[in-house]
Amino acid sequence: MTRVLRPSSKSLPKEVTVLAKSKNAEVTTNADGSVTKRRDTAKTSKEVTTRTGNLLESSTEFKKSTRTTRGSGESEFTANTDMLGRESSKSRKDFTSNAGVHTVNIAGSDVYGIDKQEKSTDKTVVKGDTTETSLRSSSKDSAGNARKASDVTRVTVGEDGKKTVTTNEKKSGGSELNTRSGTTWEDKKFTLSGGADWSKGGSIDKSTLTETEVDAAKFLEKSDVVTEWVGKIFKGLGLEQQWKSELDASLMKEKMLLQGEHGSVVARYGVSGGQQLTIDGEGIRGSFNRDARAGVYAESHGSVDGKYGTASYDARAAAEAYATVDARGSIDANGLDATVDVRVGVSVEAEISGRAQTKSVQIGGVDVNASVEGHARASAEAVAEVNGTVKVTRDPPTAIVRGTAGASAVAKIEGDIHASAGPFSVVASGYVSAGAEARASGVFGYEDGKLKIGGSLGAAFGVGAGGDVQLEIDVAQIGEMAKGAADLNHDGKLGLDDAMVAVEKTAGWIGGLFGLGKHDDKPAAKAPGKAEAVAPATAAPVTPPEWPPTPAGADIADQAINAIGAMHEPALPGPDATPQQLAQYEKDTKRYDRMIELMSTIIKKRDELQMSIIRKT
Repeated sequence: MTRVLRPSSKSLPKEVTVLAKSKNAEVTTNADGSVTKRRDTAKTSKEVTTRTGNLLESSTEFKKSTRTTRGSGESEFTANTDMLGRESSKSRKDFTSNAGVHTVNIAGSDVYGIDKQEKSTDKTVVKGDTTETSLRSSSKDSAGNARKASDVTRVTVGEDGKKTVTTNEKKSGGSELNTRSGTTWEDKKFTLSGGADWSKGGSIDKSTLTETEVDAAKFLEKSDVVTEWVGKIFKGLGLEQQWKSELDASLMKEKMLLQGEHGSVVARYGVSGGQQLTIDGEGIRGSFNRDARAGVYAESHGSVDGKYGTASYDARAAAEAYATVDARGSIDANGLDATVDVRVGVSVEAEISGRAQTKSVQIGGVDVNASVEGHARASAEAVAEVNGTVKVTRDPPTAIVRGTAGASAVAKIEGDIHASAGPFSVVASGYVSAGAEARASGVFGYEDGKLKIGGSLGAAFGVGAGGDVQLEIDVAQIGEMAKGAADLNHDGKLGLDDAMVAVEKTAGWIGGLFGLGKHDDKPAAKAPGKAEAVAPATAAPVTPPEWPPTPAGADIADQAINAIGAMHEPALPGPDATPQQLAQYEKDTKRYDRMIELMSTIIKKRDELQMSIIRKT
C-alpha cells in the first residue's frame, strides 16, 4: 500500500527539524519501522524519532538533556498526526537548579484546536529554624479555563530540638478542561474516538501539629506495674471462652407495596448486626456492629416483539436512609486499643436501561440490522461520619486519642448509548456531577516519644461534566456489501459482464425516465373518467416517439439510435403566438436537446465498453 505522509512539521521547533534533517547524526532504524537520529555533545544529548503510517498518521518525538552551570534539564516534544490528518502537539521542559528548585513547564495543542499551558514549581527554602517546602501549580487554556493549586508545609524546630511545630496549607481553585482523541485501524475496522472532562471548584485544608519530646520512663514505670498485674490475672484465671451472636434475621422486614405484571415496589426496614467477645490468657477482645436501614425500592421491566423488531427496558429506583456503628477493641497485658466508627446517610437513585433491534435485511447478500441500547443513572447521597481511636500501650509506649468528623453531599447524572446500523457503530457517554465536603480532625496524647497536640479543618466543593464518543466503521462488511451489490449477474464474482449489465440498467432507467423504454405497439388505454388532454394550438410539443419494431437481441444503445431518428425538433410558433405558447416552445426545445444529449451519451458509452472488452480479450 502506498503511504500518504503528512508530518506535523508546521509546529515543530527549529532544533527538531534540524536534527531530523541532519546527515551527521547517528541513525537507527527500529523494529517497528521508525527511525531515530541521535547526537551527543559535552553538554547536550538530543534524540528524535519519526514514525509514519499507512494512512495520514505520523509522529515525531524529540528528547533533549542539558547540563549547565545553573543546573540540569530534560525536555521533550511530541507532534502527532492521526489517521484523519488532525494534528496535536505537546512539549514538556523539566529543570532542576543547583539550589534545588524544580520547575516543569508543559504546553500543548489538541486536535480540536485548544491550546493549554501548565506550570509547576517545587522548592525548599530554609530560613532560620523554619524549613518551607512548597509545590505550586497553574494551568490555563484558550477555551477560558484557568486553575491554581498550592501545597505549603512549614516545619519549625525549637532551639533545644525537643519541640517541633508543623503546619500545612493546601489550596486549589478554578476550572480545568482535559480532552482526548484517537483513531485506530484494527481487524479491518476503523475507530474514531474523542472525549473531554471539565471541572470547576475549590478546596482548602489547614492543619497544625505540635510535637514535644518527653521522657517515657515515668509512664513506663507506672504502666509496668499495671500491666504486670493484668497479665497475671488473665493467666491465673485460665479462662478460654468466646461468645458470638448475630441479630435475628426477622428484625429486617420487607413489605410488598405494589406488584404487577411488569414491576413491583417494596419497602425494607430493620436492623442487622452482631457482636463477639473473646477471653483467654492473652486478654479480652471484642467487637460490636449494627446496621439500621429503611428504604423503598422499585423495579419495572417490559418487552415487545413486533413486525419490525424487538424492544425491551429495565428500570429501578431506590430511596434509603441508614446508620451504622462499628466498634472494636482489646485489653491485654500490653494495654488498650479501641476504635469506633459511626456513619449516617441518606441516598436516592434511579436507573433505566433500554434496548431495541430491527429484524435483519439483506444488502448485497449481507444480513444487516440496526440496534440501539441506552443506560441512564441519577443518584444523590449525603453522609456524615465520625471516627474515634483510643490507644494506651506499653510497647511501643503510647497514650493517644484521635478523632475525625466529616460530612459530604454528592449528586451525579450519567448515561451512555450504543447505536449500530450495519457496518456503522456509535458509542457515546456523558455525565454531570456536583458535590461539597467538610471535615475536621484532632489528635492529643503521647506517641513515638513525643507529646502531640494538633488538628485540621478542610472544605471542598466542585462541579464537573464530561463525555466520550466513539465511532466504529466495519470496512470489511462494507466491502462484502459492495461486492454483493456490484455482482449484477449473480455469478459470485466481479467482471466486465457486471459492467455491461450496469450500463444496460442505467441506460434503461434514463430511457424510462423520458419515456423511451421498450413497450408494445398498442396505444395505452385511457383511464375511465379522465378527459383527454388538449394540446396547444401552436406546433405540437415534443412527445416520446413511437418505437419501430425492435430486432431480436437489440440493446438499449440500438434503441437509442432508433429513437434519435424518430424524434422531431419542435416547430417555431407563429408571429401571433401568446406568451404561454412561447414558454411551452422553450420548454419543449430544452427537453429535445436533453434527450439528444442523453441518447448520444448512451451510444458513446456502449461503444467504449465494447472496445474495452475487445482489448481485454
